[in-house]
Amino acid sequence: MSTFIRSLMKVLIGLIPTLFMFYILIELFPYTGLGRIVALPSIFILNTIIIVLGVYITHRLNRKRLSYTLAWFTILLLTVLNTIVLYPQEFSPSVSKQVWYSISAIKNFDDSPIKDMKLPISHTNEGANEKYIVALYKYRLQIPLDGSYFIYREYKSDMSSNDTAIKTIEDIPTKLKGHHKLIWWFLETTRR
Repeated sequence: MSTFIRSLMKVLIGLIPTLFMFYILIELFPYTGLGRIVALPSIFILNTIIIVLGVYITHRLNRKRLSYTLAWFTILLLTVLNTIVLYPQEFSPSVSKQVWYSISAIKNFDDSPIKDMKLPISHTNEGANEKYIVALYKYRLQIPLDGSYFIYREYKSDMSSNDTAIKTIEDIPTKLKGHHKLIWWFLETTRR
């Protein structure tokens, strides 16, 4: 196999973590607005350049086992971090801040007051959304199941288009959005 084909294969394999991160970020942090149209191709091109440079540098290392492995680990870590940091959010804080808020809310689970269920769902109140999800999980058995409680407190007059009323506890995770589903899943898994 020619050197060019081997190098091309390394670049393509090196781009797999970037594509995987795109999928995860789009699923967990969907509110990108039009920024995604510009950001994803830009991130892809930047990560491709980093990987091509990595192929060139690792080719110069003459395959010294430890330095070669360490170089590729660093390159792939850099592309994953680059993808996370540059991924846009239309009106929410950055992905890394939202992850931090989620971890903080989960760590403070025992101290989560019921009043957090009444926090304004906001993209400006730092960590309010994540605290809301944690409180929603913690106090889920106190939610009236008669359809009078609405997830994210969103009442829609046309309920056929977006039913946010809670009628069973099992309704809640199906109506959560983005990374809030992951927070709920984590709490379900660790807090049984």
